[in-house]
Amino acid sequence: MTTSRTARQGAFFLIATLFCWGCGEPESSAPETSVSEVRYVGVNELTGGANAVIASGAALAHTAQFFPVGGDDAIEQADQVLDSIDKALEAAGSSLQQVVKLNVYVSGSDVVESVKAVIVERFDEGARPAICLAESALMNTSVLVAMDAVATASDDPGAGVVALRNSAAIAGKEGAHHVGVLPTGTRIYVAGRAARKGTVAEATDATMLEIKDTLAFLGLGIEHIVHVKSFMKPISEMGAAENQLIKFFDGKAPPMAFIEWTNNNPIEIEVIATSPDELQSIPIEYLSPPGERVSPVYSRIAKVYHPATIYISGLWGSEGADGVEQIHEIFASMKEILGETGTDLDHLAKATYYPANDDLSRQLNEIRPEYYDPQRPPSASKALVVGTGFAGRSITLDMIAVPSR
Repeated sequence: MTTSRTARQGAFFLIATLFCWGCGEPESSAPETSVSEVRYVGVNELTGGANAVIASGAALAHTAQFFPVGGDDAIEQADQVLDSIDKALEAAGSSLQQVVKLNVYVSGSDVVESVKAVIVERFDEGARPAICLAESALMNTSVLVAMDAVATASDDPGAGVVALRNSAAIAGKEGAHHVGVLPTGTRIYVAGRAARKGTVAEATDATMLEIKDTLAFLGLGIEHIVHVKSFMKPISEMGAAENQLIKFFDGKAPPMAFIEWTNNNPIEIEVIATSPDELQSIPIEYLSPPGERVSPVYSRIAKVYHPATIYISGLWGSEGADGVEQIHEIFASMKEILGETGTDLDHLAKATYYPANDDLSRQLNEIRPEYYDPQRPPSASKALVVGTGFAGRSITLDMIAVPSR
């Protein structure tokens, strides 16, 4: 099942020309500005969201990670978090009903069904976002769920400019922002980087210096960053990482999200950025700064030119299947969904892998070359986590893609 709406009107309709961007155009020409639209593809039975959501021609508001304040159970907490997301998005000319991607972090698999019920209730049928769900220790033991979101927004700051917004209706931390708006135009996905040194704060600063150098290779600066996601341990040091990021951004930090991992390094950080570079007729480009090791399974940078972004739901294998089987099932499901959205494995922009043990992490490394063109792997992060949110399923995959033409 596929449904579609314009971001401006909220009316549902299909536009058959979505994937004809660049058709018949010379290689040097850029695409014309497209009408803002959102298309929903299929239903993910595990999460209740869409299998994929395609957002085209719209600015994209990225929220900070929100936590509940109080709440006796997962239902109350999930409602609170979605309320906060709605208020944050309002500051960027958006709303909860314009969310195209929802990242959900749960304390354990026992709260997943309650959280799912709230999400299903809060979003209209046929217009639910793609949802990625991961299991993680959260800021304290009373917190059962946290979320961040991406939504289409009317507040487009213009090519190469990030708009940072705060909502007066939500408490916040000085120097941090509730939402950052990624304008229409060229987008940058920088793979996770991890400086192997010192405390969480020291590693955060060193890692951001590496990311700053990566952006400099593209002619960009940290002011072009719209969202920062950190994989770290222990989560009790989240405040130290957050404070260091605020300091690094000189009190103008973009929205941030944190998830606890079990990897060896204290922190790994990935970012999303904008670029003033003109759109090209190619949908996506994969880059590595000079001197960087080139991997056949991930790219340091994915530079997206296509005006549409495809958010794929989190994917899981069969309950109880062994690790290798789960990985192959996930890629098979992804290939099918990619086909339904007008793209393929050669047009993946950003991957996040969440294996729940070292064996699965190793198996994933061995299997990925079977699916990826070594010249075109997505930008990626891989975070060992305590669980995927679903018993008997020990790995999940989160993916962003672009149409193939």
